[in-house]
Amino acid sequence: MRDDAPVGQGQAPGQRPAGGEEREGGQRPAAEKAALARIMRGSTKFRAGTRPAAWSDGRDPKLAGELVDELIAVEGWQTEASVGALLADWAQIVGPQVAAHCQVVGLEQGKLTVKADSSPWAAQIRLLSPQLQAAIAKRVGPELVNAVEVLGPGGAVRRRGRFKV
Repeated sequence: MRDDAPVGQGQAPGQRPAGGEEREGGQRPAAEKAALARIMRGSTKFRAGTRPAAWSDGRDPKLAGELVDELIAVEGWQTEASVGALLADWAQIVGPQVAAHCQVVGLEQGKLTVKADSSPWAAQIRLLSPQLQAAIAKRVGPELVNAVEVLGPGGAVRRRGRFKV
């Protein structure tokens, strides 16, 4: 086909026009009409909530979460992912009432440092630290936190190296 030829000209005889335009007289082959009809009404093969049939040679599509888990394992990011899960799920781990009065300020070599907004809450969290450790171990793994340090409202918070694992 020539580069300067108008669209639709310069085709070999019997060649279908590009883009699926209708041929002269509006005729389309039956297979093409059936395919277009399936597309227009939505294919039953890939409806929401169903998965395509499994391929026998291991080419099954994977869920995004499975791929992320594989990447974390391959790159050795399990500890960093656990720290992220701890921070993201803090309110679910300790409960909304404790989370409203206490926040994580550091994690260094297995020692979790939390800061309470009042002295009574700091005392309460110190008493609950074994249960807190157990809840953290259940949620993100037992190897992440082996001690809990609770700071009161006037407690000094170190700014350098807050989350060294």
